[in-house]
Amino acid sequence: MALAVTGKVRLIATAVGALVLAIVIAVWHGLSADESDAGKRAASAPPAAPETTPAPAPVKRAPPPTPPAAAAQNAAPDAAAPSARVEASVARMNEAVLMAHLREVARTDSAQTIEIARAGNKNFPDSPDAPERYSLLIHALITQDKLYEGRGEAEYMVNHFPDSKWVRDIEGFTGAHRHRNIRVNDAGQLEYY
Repeated sequence: MALAVTGKVRLIATAVGALVLAIVIAVWHGLSADESDAGKRAASAPPAAPETTPAPAPVKRAPPPTPPAAAAQNAAPDAAAPSARVEASVARMNEAVLMAHLREVARTDSAQTIEIARAGNKNFPDSPDAPERYSLLIHALITQDKLYEGRGEAEYMVNHFPDSKWVRDIEGFTGAHRHRNIRVNDAGQLEYY
């Protein structure tokens, strides 16, 4: 009984294989006929007059952005400067007012969030609120489809503020992770260097 079933399976597989082969050959011959028809039409067509339109000028493209070097991973990324209006406005605020305003703006306007956060980072670069400001900035950059800038800011943030509670959120959100050099010292304890 099992032998009869195996024979039927082989027969079906052979039939399917032959059908697939026939389809492939038919399609291939169809394409070959189309190509030869196109060649015959091109040969029987009168010669075309040479075109007199000038060749387009080569397009100069900006080189793609280069990722930061490993040695510069702790350097702040080059970012577009905030507008003078936003910078002047942020300069008049203390950091608590700035953060309250930034949190409010971050709910509705990612473009404005980027400018305010960058101005805040310029005025208060290493303050206790800087990690949260970077987190809001990174989320706003990603929302604006500025993925490369967001990833650069994330790399800087997780390495510059490695012990911040905001780092875990950014690591999960962007995939950027801290680059720490860790070793075990003679006392058997972890030390960062």
